[in-house]
Order: sequence, then C-alpha cells, then structure tokens
Amino acid sequence: MTETSLKAALYLEAVLPALAHFAPHDTALRACASGPRAFAIALCPRGGPVRRLAFSTDGAISTGDTAQPGDLRLWFPSAGQFLRTMENRPALVLPVGGWNALGQVGRFSAAGKRLETLLNTRDDAHLALHAWGNLLVGVAAACAWLRRHPDECIGLVGTGVLTCPDFPASIWFDASALTWGIGEPAEPVTVRIHFARLSVVLAELDNQLDQPAALGLGDLVITGLQPLAEKLGLVMLKAGKLLKPAQGSQL
Repeated sequence: MTETSLKAALYLEAVLPALAHFAPHDTALRACASGPRAFAIALCPRGGPVRRLAFSTDGAISTGDTAQPGDLRLWFPSAGQFLRTMENRPALVLPVGGWNALGQVGRFSAAGKRLETLLNTRDDAHLALHAWGNLLVGVAAACAWLRRHPDECIGLVGTGVLTCPDFPASIWFDASALTWGIGEPAEPVTVRIHFARLSVVLAELDNQLDQPAALGLGDLVITGLQPLAEKLGLVMLKAGKLLKPAQGSQL
C-alpha cells in the first residue's frame, strides 16, 4: 500500500466518521448538515474503502462503509484525487449515481469545513470537543493503520478506554478486532487511560506531556495492561504524522 492510499484510507475510516460523533455535540455542525431533505453521499475512491455519510433534515449524521441505493455516489479515479478533495483542491470526481441529490452536496462540504475547524483550532467555545475529537480520530486512525500492518498486530490483544471529565463520552478501542467507538465497550476493559483534566489531554496531543510526572501526580492514570496503552500511543503517532506531518501526532 502506498503512502497516498494509506492516507486516503485514514481519512475515510477515521476522520470522516468523526462527523457522526461530533454532530450531537456541536450546533454549528448540525446547522451545516441540516437541509430540506434527507440525503446520503458515498465517497468511492478507486481501489479504496467506501465512506457513506447520511444527513437528516435536522443535521444528524450517520456513517457506514457501504453505499446504498439512492445515495449520491462520488467516484474518484485514484486515492490522490480523493485527497485533493479533502484538501479543498481541484480534483477529478465523477457522480455515478444519485444525481438528483447533487443539489445537497453543499451540506457535506460545509460539514467538512466545520469538522476541520473543530479538529484544527482551539477556540474556547469548542476546546473540549477539539481535544476529544483529536483523540477519537487518533484511536480510529490507529485501528485503520493496524488493519493494514498485520505484522504490528502480533500479540496485540485487549480492550482499552480513554476518559476525561471534560469529554462528552469516553472512547474505546478493541485491539483484537481493531474496532473503536464511544461509551463503554461490550468487552471487559484491559486498560483504562484517564486524563484528570482537559489541559492534560492538550499537552498529550502536543507531545509536551511529561508522562512520568503526570502519572506521579495523578494527572494521568493508567490502570490495567500498560503495554497496550503504549502500543496504541505509538501507532497513533505514526498515523498522525501521515495525516498532518507538520503538526506531529496531532490529528
């Protein structure tokens, strides 16, 4: 797999799905996503995974990995052309189905811009969502990365949870199934990573957290299988550098 196709997969499997999780917590995103009719868009890069996003009239968003009849299906001839779209650059894209929904595509574009703002800026109004969303995308990107690097999955088993009092929900990952989500997982928790407050999360995202000191002060509490948490952090760093090489591990 080339770096371009891997980066496209991370967008499709980690970044864009965050829209569905952000929408219940951000009124501006719901305003962007709302419209006179429900519609769904399926992004289909050649040779890559499919990302389906369904928008309700009130701005709720759901996501999946299979196109459905009636979806506005956008086909990209390469992963590179898809990435050009994600970077707001001119790209070759062909609508191959659901043409009657072309008038709604602006809702997807506006929602994508709002997602970019939430992930990449630190306005006080959404600081907690920014930190939560970056960790959420980071965990999802780590799972997507590991699905394509099976040699790095050897001996990687267990379920982890990341929590912080400022988060709208905890974040979980299953290292065995390479799945992730919000809330508490169905499987028993192998490792729990707890950030005492938002500033600790932000320091971690900036690679400025002194982990031994944070552990000693109780700002960071890791209970359970610590090597699993360390492995997750290393893979998140790799995926984050691919998504945003100029900003280290911050997604």
